[in-house]
Amino acid sequence: MKLLAHDVDSHEMIPGHLLGDVFGQPGRIMGNLFDVADRLRPDPSPTNMHQPNVAGDTVPIDSKAVWEIKGPTAPSAIDLGRRVEVLDVMGVDRQLVFPTTAIGAMMVGGMDDLGFELRWGGDESVFEGMSRPDFAKSFLRAYNDWVIDNAVLADGRIRLVGIVPTSPDVSEMIDTAKRLVDAGVRAVYLQADEPPGGVSPAHSALDPLWGLFEAANVAVTLHIGTEFAFLDPRWTVAETFQDLFQSPEIPNANIQLFSTVHTAIDNYLSALVLGGVFERFPRLRVGLLEVGAYWVGPAARRMDMYIGVFPGAAAAKFPLKPSEYIARNVRVSPFNFEPVDRYFQDDPNLADVYCYSTDYPHVEGTKDSMSKMLAKVEPLGEEITTKFFRSNAEWLLP
Repeated sequence: MKLLAHDVDSHEMIPGHLLGDVFGQPGRIMGNLFDVADRLRPDPSPTNMHQPNVAGDTVPIDSKAVWEIKGPTAPSAIDLGRRVEVLDVMGVDRQLVFPTTAIGAMMVGGMDDLGFELRWGGDESVFEGMSRPDFAKSFLRAYNDWVIDNAVLADGRIRLVGIVPTSPDVSEMIDTAKRLVDAGVRAVYLQADEPPGGVSPAHSALDPLWGLFEAANVAVTLHIGTEFAFLDPRWTVAETFQDLFQSPEIPNANIQLFSTVHTAIDNYLSALVLGGVFERFPRLRVGLLEVGAYWVGPAARRMDMYIGVFPGAAAAKFPLKPSEYIARNVRVSPFNFEPVDRYFQDDPNLADVYCYSTDYPHVEGTKDSMSKMLAKVEPLGEEITTKFFRSNAEWLLP
């Protein structure tokens, strides 16, 4: 079966030595951090962001290159002006493009001293007089400026994702969101690690934010990258975990981190569903990306169970069950090594939830992911195959 797919998770991968050309001073600082990190713990994978020998976006675009080359050397990793040709070769119609470097900056700004020492070496002089949080804010401002400048690429086929960082001041988050939405940005990334504005995402103080996104048909996404404030990084400090720092499918991580990578987003989703956000904003579009899909069915069943345990709760009086809100409002991209066919079979009520993604050009997207995933879902029939590769994702790519 052949069909034009949608891709709900891809990335830019501008290497460290070129970041200053795009993002100015914060980009230069981030590039220096990638240099330090590579010396501290060398990364042999193509996803290494410290590759000073990469002169630019020069690799010819063909079917072998777009599926097999990963990292900053992949076609259009640096120059998104080439991305539409990559999509044409892949057989992808529309694509969300997430940051790589901005997620790194958010990590730097939010982690504690131990986390910074373990991951980035602990040398504060690299920040040129700024604090870590101030550096992160400056990078995110520069990144969002870049997103706004590229808000509409290839007639909307390529959609850069803006960032609305968590702030204790909800009005600051709303102002950032309004700036992105007014500029035509079609999707935003929110952090799942800390309560927005110091309250639950279900608090009425956040309603203007959800209302803004709903009215503008802007997809709200939660993506891997900033879970460190939700789970203390010391849970991964053990000799056995450090031995597994490199993985052929998931570099720069370890098995303990990835076995729990969904937990912050699972928690956020629970607050949205049980707190009534999808009841108040029935057209709110939410994507949960690059945190796996193995947990979604159990999470839906858990929430359905608890509205029976707490019949007096507001969620028990909503017209839909939690699993029905998830099926209507939420889309999730499984890792390409997951048995997504089993998820469709185990939870047919969630058949509208699962979406294909390439994670291009990250290594963990794996080579030739489209063929591999097609082999899993095609035996389930044309309807499920079309849902997974195209129609489900239209919720996030209107």
